[in-house]
Parts: sequence; C-alpha cells; structure tokens
Amino acid sequence: MITIQRITRLTVETYAQAMQLWLDTGISSPQRNDSFAAVEFSLQHTGMLILAYEADKAVGVVWLNHDFRRLYIHHMAVSPQLQNRGIGTILMQEAVKVARELGYQAKLEVHRDNPAARHLYEKFGFTELEGYLTLIKRDISLS
Repeated sequence: MITIQRITRLTVETYAQAMQLWLDTGISSPQRNDSFAAVEFSLQHTGMLILAYEADKAVGVVWLNHDFRRLYIHHMAVSPQLQNRGIGTILMQEAVKVARELGYQAKLEVHRDNPAARHLYEKFGFTELEGYLTLIKRDISLS
C-alpha cells in the first residue's frame, strides 16, 4: 500500500530519500543545484516535498513551490522499478490537491521526449502553453 507524506521541514534522511529517487531517474544533476541547502531554503519559504512510501521505503517524490499565484510542480520521480504502477498518479493527485487548497494554478515542465510523463500530466488536464519556450541561464557567473 502506498502512503503519502507532505514534508515542509527537511531532514537529512528525507533529503537522502528524495535525492536517491532523483539520481535513480536522472532528474538531478550538479547544474540544477539540488543541494540540501537549496531544498531546505525552498521548504522554509514556499516549498514542499511530497513523498510516496511503500512500507518504509520512499518510492516517489515531487517537489512543489509557489509564487503566490501558481504552484510549480517539479522534480517528480518514481523509482524506476516501480513505474507504471500508479505511484505517479498518486503524487499528481496530491500535488493538484495542494494547488486546490491554496487556490493557485498549477504549472510544470516536461521534456518533449518523455511521453509517459506527458501522458500522466495530460490525464490531469495540463496542456501545452502554445507559443512559449522555456529558457534558463544556469551559469550566472557569465554575462
């Protein structure tokens, strides 16, 4: 049975569980600055982690934060061995529930080459923002 836990205060154990899922699924990388300090700062302000557990083992995670208008859903990961078993759906249900509780729109990004995730998000009513591109400047030391 899958249980859900909303995390707003980061512990070393919770961070390790989330990071392991992010590493196992290729979501985390050094450029993304997913350090303990960065995640902790997010959670201290507007962030939340939602973890899915099977028994005592973390099997899924999603990281949320908001700008007081939109809830941003990112870093969603399900253990590769347990994908396609409904865990992503459970995480999305909880994330959308948080957005509803806050009264915010929900926004996320997904790679074009990830049809399984796109299918899940579309199932929840997410649609592509036509005409928009996502741009990022990771190295802020360069002008």
